Amino acid sequence: MTTSTTSSRVHAPARAGVWIKLVLAGGATIFILFLFLYNLTDYPKTWFDEGSHLHVPKALVTMGVYADYSSEGLRHYGPTIGVGPTVMLPIAGSFQLFGVGMAQARLVMALYLAAATALMFLLARHLLGTRAAFVATALLLVMPAVNLVEYGRQVLGEAPGLAFMAGGFLLWFVRWRRARWWELILVGVLLGLSVVTKYQFLLVLGATLLLAWGMNLIWFKLPQRLFLIPGIVTAAIFGVWQLFTLVYLGPATIGENLASLREFTAGAAAVFSLELMRRSLGELVSAKSFLWTLFPALAYSAWWLLSPNRTGKSELVRDFAHRPLPLAAAEKRQQLAILYLLVIVNLVWYVVASVSWLRYAFVGLAFSTFFVALTFGELTANFSVTRLRNAALGGRRLAGYGGLALLLLLATMFVAPAARLSWRIATAPPDDSAQMAQVMNASVPLDALVETWEPQMGFLTDHRYHYPPQLLLNRTVRQVWVNETPVSELYDFTELDPEYVLIGEFARWVDVYPVERLQASGYELVETLGQFDLYRKR
Repeated sequence: MTTSTTSSRVHAPARAGVWIKLVLAGGATIFILFLFLYNLTDYPKTWFDEGSHLHVPKALVTMGVYADYSSEGLRHYGPTIGVGPTVMLPIAGSFQLFGVGMAQARLVMALYLAAATALMFLLARHLLGTRAAFVATALLLVMPAVNLVEYGRQVLGEAPGLAFMAGGFLLWFVRWRRARWWELILVGVLLGLSVVTKYQFLLVLGATLLLAWGMNLIWFKLPQRLFLIPGIVTAAIFGVWQLFTLVYLGPATIGENLASLREFTAGAAAVFSLELMRRSLGELVSAKSFLWTLFPALAYSAWWLLSPNRTGKSELVRDFAHRPLPLAAAEKRQQLAILYLLVIVNLVWYVVASVSWLRYAFVGLAFSTFFVALTFGELTANFSVTRLRNAALGGRRLAGYGGLALLLLLATMFVAPAARLSWRIATAPPDDSAQMAQVMNASVPLDALVETWEPQMGFLTDHRYHYPPQLLLNRTVRQVWVNETPVSELYDFTELDPEYVLIGEFARWVDVYPVERLQASGYELVETLGQFDLYRKR
């Protein structure tokens, strides 16, 4: 046998492995592009929250003001604080360059979605290794409880806020002890932008940073600047934006604007209902949350973080002078402990005090993917089928076959939700809001007063829409989740005597326009399309 023949046989498996990796990488890239971009304007269909957020960049481009609007004029709070300028300004720039439209807005969001995915992957790879990072990222994209792709394709704050937060944590953790003051300031800026992007993140991130600082005082014993500078800058960024909203966004005095701001941000963060607690807990232990493995994975991760090393001391709280493990490994364990705190803070608040909308657990569930990946990686020999098979054949049957069963569970956890999500994206029908906009443009005069609580219509067409007062939104939350006074008893649309009333999914959900009141006031149904019913006054 010649030397060249032997060499070719030796290198053939290596070349085959390279081709397999290239095919897998190409397939994953195509799948991700499909998730991010295919049917972008029709899935998911636009709705109340996205529609209200889209008012702000449209107003900025068409009227030169950073505000929401209704037929009576500008509204300076609500959507302007629901999602931050980190989202509104890039979309306004897209509108300025390419015109006002849903595709232009959602393409900006798709870029944020890609950034969030990439930064979460890099953060997971830094903390857990490459294989676990791929697992965590796959779960992040397809797990129904996280719902990143659906949120990220819409004009919402979750995906952009996650991108800024992951970027801040990545810079912080990579530099850690070596971080210079300007790098720590940049960490604070990124974390600050995440809470400006999504106010809900402030509660979770603020508590996490405080607890991490306390953990450092007691156990880590790292230089205080590593925690104080990012925390102070994060608070300063949020404070500056709050000051701007009070001084420049509202037309009233600072005191009146502050009262309005408090009213808009109240209502869903401190409910404390036993019934809602049971509902929230049920969501977290359901199949949509990592096939019932969320709490087992968090429990195992807590044990792993606190597990004793060979000197009998907890690796998390050990004395740094002895360093039983390499410093890099100890640092990563500290960093994972900070993210674990963030997950627990978010999930505890979600269960105990929120209105049990799973979207309120988004940050905690997104970072839970790290601990699910960590748990499965530890119990499956770093996701190695070969090592598990060898263990089973070598006499360690429980470890080997148990690990293989866990890998099968993990594959199911990814494949089933991925198939379901792909099917929904591929088969999504045309958005009925866009179809209703065509009907409105064809049959309703632009100067006619149209009463509705479907703000997406005010983005899709230029009609004179009147929306119920902004402060009623918190009342609808209480109505739906806590069975308080129906909003229809607090608001009578007939006082404005609108020529048309447009009822869509949100208005029907809270029954703000009861059919009996419409009929008694002389309105007749003239058009039904998808979720929409259009009434005209006789």
